[in-house]
Amino acid sequence: MRLRLKKLHLGLRKSIERIDLQGTVYFYGPIGSGKSSIGRLIDYCLGGSYAWTPALQAEMVSAALELSVNDAPLTLHRDKDSNQIIAAWQENDETLQVLIPAKTGTHEVLPSLGIVVLSDLLFYLAREEPPYVRRRKGRPDERLERLSFRDLFRYCYLDQSGMDNEFFRLASENSAIRAKSVDALRYILGYRTEQVAELEFQLQEVRDRRLALLSGAQALAIALIDAGLDDIDAYDLKIESMKAELDQARMAAEMARQQRSPAPHATEQLREQARCLAHEQIALEQAASDIDLRIVELERHTNELQMLSVRFQRTASARMVLGGVDFSSCPRCTQTLPARNAELCLVCGQPDHITEAVGALDEAVLNEDLRARLAELRETLVRTRAQKRAVLLRAEEIASARSAADHALDIRLKEYDSAFLSQALQHERALTTLEQRLDAMLRYRKLPDVLQEQRNQAEALQIDEAEIRAALETAKKWAFSDRKNIQLLGELFLDCLVRAKFPDVRSTYRVEIDPSTFYPRIPLGSDDALVVLSFDNAGSGGMMALFKTCYALALHRVCASSGMSRLPSLLIIDTPTKNVSSVENPEVIASFYRLIYELAAGELAETQFVIIDNEFSAVPEDVQLPMRIRHLVKGDPNNPPLIPYLEGNFS
Repeated sequence: MRLRLKKLHLGLRKSIERIDLQGTVYFYGPIGSGKSSIGRLIDYCLGGSYAWTPALQAEMVSAALELSVNDAPLTLHRDKDSNQIIAAWQENDETLQVLIPAKTGTHEVLPSLGIVVLSDLLFYLAREEPPYVRRRKGRPDERLERLSFRDLFRYCYLDQSGMDNEFFRLASENSAIRAKSVDALRYILGYRTEQVAELEFQLQEVRDRRLALLSGAQALAIALIDAGLDDIDAYDLKIESMKAELDQARMAAEMARQQRSPAPHATEQLREQARCLAHEQIALEQAASDIDLRIVELERHTNELQMLSVRFQRTASARMVLGGVDFSSCPRCTQTLPARNAELCLVCGQPDHITEAVGALDEAVLNEDLRARLAELRETLVRTRAQKRAVLLRAEEIASARSAADHALDIRLKEYDSAFLSQALQHERALTTLEQRLDAMLRYRKLPDVLQEQRNQAEALQIDEAEIRAALETAKKWAFSDRKNIQLLGELFLDCLVRAKFPDVRSTYRVEIDPSTFYPRIPLGSDDALVVLSFDNAGSGGMMALFKTCYALALHRVCASSGMSRLPSLLIIDTPTKNVSSVENPEVIASFYRLIYELAAGELAETQFVIIDNEFSAVPEDVQLPMRIRHLVKGDPNNPPLIPYLEGNFS
């Protein structure tokens, strides 16, 4: 992946600062000038996390990084404390823009391209497939796991905080983090021993499947010969003959059904009798239901008349009591009633229409009439209930007669059908036998096709086996190259340490790198020396920083020498000379920076360097390396710090 940084835009509360990053860049200055924040902001725009300094925490609004990925222009804009990045790039003379998660996403932001997070977009613009590594080896849930851009960028950004306390997480106590770092190095170095083992496993599996198919095909071919299926044309003639015989059997069965004699008259009589009884039983059940409805209506009428008689008696009694009362005051509000005419009601003042009931309206006559009507209704109810009992008795008789008729009809039909059924069963038995034989012959007819399919699959597997075998040979050659890359990494690492004049390291020593951990060890002295130099005992923080930087330089040199673009062509080195003083250790400082400048001008000319340090080390005169230099000093208008207007007052 070819990365080229162009410019960093830092949005502040009072200004927008633009930092030029093209080519080899060198930032230096005293503590608090913001030089290390430049590297952290670059990492932040590329999806990293950041614990803000007090100055940036108070003043920063956003950051934007201009860069190119394989010569494709790209701008990454990220607001402060945001998990989303606005990415804009050009594609086919068209500017595209998308809001994309920095690290963790749940769905594709660009449909059908598999782009979920920023790492996917960077690999997409680089026209590279995201790297995959095998995880959980030797277990049933073995799977491939994707490496992200962040896993590779760890070897491109040597941040100040991690220079002297961790060695690319290769010795982390967290096994998952340690394994991820090892997997990234395996990918960078093209280490393919596992691929060889996987291809050997695939080759054995394909070979076993092919031999199993051939063995099965051979056994099936022998069985077909024994069954007479070696001559397909003759077997097809047998199938056609069987079909003709089956058609004849069906015709014979159909003719037997058509020759069946009509049923005798006694059977038809029983059928008609059973049919009539069924109709009558249904009618009786319907009549019983209608009688139930009539009984309910009569009972309701009886109750209504009884209530009417009660209400009439109550009204008559009330009128008799109140009719002789001479009201002088209102019975409701007790006020004195006004004088009224004799024909008006003393209480309401309306004409008094109370008259004595005589003749047909006499109370005794009405009571007698109600009693007569109630008696008629009760008598009707008695007759209706009697009618219902008669209907139910008749329904029981009809049900019994119907059951007897059905039983007699069953007996007659069984006696009549016995001869016909025996003949029909014989025809059906013959049909079933012929159908089963034909079905078996048709199934056996598929066996020659199965045999041919197995042979075709075996031939296809033979082709796959040849392809896997060729891939295996190539992988074995690459595996040998992998071992050469690890050996080359050790040699170049030792070369970097010697050229940087790392204390106690000589060119006659050797570097041991365990392929399972990629952790370097340098025996000091002879091959059986007990004293071993590693990152853990390199000495002060300054020595650890130099040790780690030399390892990263060696790793970039391996990628450059092999022509592999697996590692982004960018190296940001933040304060590699932490506790190494140019006054007390001038030779180490001069040698270290000479190494960086010679590599940037030579072997790593395609790698962009961003150097951040406390002091400036000039490029030697004999090294041709154009470089941008920026000095950051608080209070110096000619060399302003990262936030020019801020003098420590965050209020």
